[in-house]
Amino acid sequence: MGEVGFLAEETLKIEGMACDHCVIRVGRAIASVKGVIEVDVNLKRKEAVVNFEESRTDMEKIKAAVREAGYKPL
Repeated sequence: MGEVGFLAEETLKIEGMACDHCVIRVGRAIASVKGVIEVDVNLKRKEAVVNFEESRTDMEKIKAAVREAGYKPL
């Protein structure tokens, strides 16, 4: 296996989540992005905390996955 790149943690506000199903859908979309290590989606705060390898992905790719799932990243 290769070396792990630098890890980053970002908090992403997300509009459009209304229920637990939304949380699951957003979580799966973000987790599917290569380089994402961990994601914690919080419905009450309408946000996701994402840990990812900076050498493999970035916030634009993560936001694109959220948009593809039908939600609006802020």
